[in-house]
This record gives sequence, C-alpha cells and structure tokens, in this order.
Amino acid sequence: MPTLYRGLWPQNVKKLAKYSVKDVDGKWRVTVGYDVGDGLRFLAVEGGETGLASLVNQIKTAVANQPGGAFYINEFRHVLVPVKNGNTSEYYYAGRAEEDFVFDFEGKPLTTRAVNGDGHALRPGEKWHGPRPGIPYVLAAGGGDIYYETPALTDADPPAVRPNMTRKVQLSKVLGDRGAVARATKPVADLRGHQGGRFYVNEHGAIFTPVSAGDGNGLDYVYCGQIDRTAWFPEPLVD
Repeated sequence: MPTLYRGLWPQNVKKLAKYSVKDVDGKWRVTVGYDVGDGLRFLAVEGGETGLASLVNQIKTAVANQPGGAFYINEFRHVLVPVKNGNTSEYYYAGRAEEDFVFDFEGKPLTTRAVNGDGHALRPGEKWHGPRPGIPYVLAAGGGDIYYETPALTDADPPAVRPNMTRKVQLSKVLGDRGAVARATKPVADLRGHQGGRFYVNEHGAIFTPVSAGDGNGLDYVYCGQIDRTAWFPEPLVD
C-alpha cells in the first residue's frame, strides 16, 4: 500500500501550479496548463515517455480506485500524488522524477527550466516564461525567514494524519544559522520586499513568485533565482 509523504503537502494552489495525468486520445499522459497571456490557456501534453503517468496512476488506483488527476514534483524531484479523502486530500510518494518532461507549444519546446522563449537563461527579476507547477513556500513578513505549513503526521511507520493538527516549519529553526537563512531569503526578498508573501519552487530548484501585472489586470510571475541547497530545508526521508 502506498505511504503518506512526510514532507510538505502542497495545498490551496492554483490550477496552473500543478501537473495532471489525463486520458489524451486513449493514452494516459502528463499534462500541464500554460498561461499564454491575453486570457488564453494552453494544455501542454507530454511528448516523451517518462513513465510518470503510470506511476501516478498506480497510486491513484491503489488508494481510490480511480486513475488520473493532479500531482506535483518538488525540488527534491519527489513525485507527490494527492488523493481525496473526504473534504481533504492526502499526499502519497510515488517515486522520483528521473527525466524531464518534453512539452510542445506551437512547434516550440516548452520547459519548466528557468529560460526565456529563446532558450536563454533567465536573470532574477525577469518574467517567468514557462509553465508554473511548483511547491508553495512563504517569505515571512519582514523578509527574514521562510516557512511552510502542512498537515501533521504521526511518527508511526507507516505514518497517519493527526486529525485537526497542522505543522509549521520555519527555515530559521531548521538551520539555526542566520547567515544561511539570509542566503535563502535574499533571492525572494529582493523582489517581494519586506511584505513577504508566497513563492514557488519547482523540480529544477527554480524560484518564481507572483507580482502585480504592470497593466493592472492580474498577476505576472517573475523569476527570483535558484534555491541554495546548502541553505534550504532537508530532503524528507522516503522509502
């Protein structure tokens, strides 16, 4: 039986912040929504054969007897699969994403790496061009810490959810090193300022965050940089 994931469970994120397995022309494929701009959205479909659709469906079917649906890949390349349990979702570990997805948008490659439309590396502060699946973190007010909140699990093996209890994990308490915390917060704080706020980290360790669009019609996403893995949360234990 699949085991609950002991790390961060992404919750309450927008539709474009997650991958999904869908039946496309009779075959299960990995898909991701892509914001083209001007109110247009494109459903990008995996063109390669990573095998991840099968891994995700194994979890979905074993737990809920229903294939298809959302999943995430975090900065440790852990594949996280949410499965509905009443009014909430529980997250299971499905393995590691060893290969990158191959998406196509109107004849051009579409990637979640930190590159622009011409394939050149993004610089911090530039608009995020690719799809936006990622794991949500929060830059604390004041810009001096990073934290996340997730349902609390028991210490048993396998773990279980502790009812009505959440766990807040602060980077400052995990690291106990002000210099390291400052290195971690700087890329986000440089763009979000002291008000703090949500940002995302994807499977490539790329950081991007929503900001007000210059035209006043919603949000743009900008690239902040890459996480410093020497100044970050530890990789959760997996089987």
